[in-house]
Amino acid sequence: MKSIVTGGCGFIGSHLVNRLIDLGHEVIVLDRVQHYNPNPKATYYLCNLSEKYSKYIHLFESVNNVFHLASEVSIPYCVEKPNESMANNILSTMNVLECSRVHNVDKFVFSSTSAVYGNTMFNPNYETNTVQCLNTYSISKYSGEQLCKMYYELYGLKTVMFRYFNVFGEGQHKTGQYAPVMSIFKRQKDNKEPLTVVEPGYQTRDFVHVSDVVYANILASQRELENYGEVFNIGTGIGTEIQEVADTISDYQIKIPQRPGEVMHSTANIDKVKDTLGWKWSICVMDWIKKSFN
Repeated sequence: MKSIVTGGCGFIGSHLVNRLIDLGHEVIVLDRVQHYNPNPKATYYLCNLSEKYSKYIHLFESVNNVFHLASEVSIPYCVEKPNESMANNILSTMNVLECSRVHNVDKFVFSSTSAVYGNTMFNPNYETNTVQCLNTYSISKYSGEQLCKMYYELYGLKTVMFRYFNVFGEGQHKTGQYAPVMSIFKRQKDNKEPLTVVEPGYQTRDFVHVSDVVYANILASQRELENYGEVFNIGTGIGTEIQEVADTISDYQIKIPQRPGEVMHSTANIDKVKDTLGWKWSICVMDWIKKSFN
């Protein structure tokens, strides 16, 4: 099998590249940054996917699977630079979809986000919930979902879209909206600083381990589905209080004010992905914290 991973130098992308290599895939990584610890068995190309795709479309020849993870994921950056973030995320998705269509790629797996649900009153979140995008990041991801849906319905490209909840794990970056609480807390503990807990502390998040996210991507590439162009939640269905996370790591804490637009509770309903792909999560966030922070 031959696979392309866009954004393969990022947190989730790196784990996916390593797993695909373990499975015997020939892996091409497209990213605009260089990897600090590249997999020697993968081939890396520096490229900006929002530029003209004529520069890299040839790399899609004879590719079986495309995993599109590349995007601008920093919420503050997307708020500060809405034009740039929209252009980067939407144009890159459009270009990679078109390259995949032209070269008859079998499967296209798109990484989206639970941020599309916004400040919903419904919890847990079902894929059928009303979309409520609050910034250009979530808007660009939802637009990417719609492009994937269109490419299946119009061109027959088999697309699968995953809405990740709060992904955590080894090698996690210190960027993003909620998931980086793990790396922030770890840095603070290592530096003997107080953990900064956002008030009120009892807000909950659905933490899903990066290996389980990778497993979902692998399943999507392996299974033949009755329908494509659909979205699936990737979470655990369990809400974990931020205060519980902090208390497990350290008693040395301070409270900081709640952020504007903070979602109080966010969990995934995962019935659809379990029934359709046979996916299930395997790593409990609290167990991982107890092992990783001691």
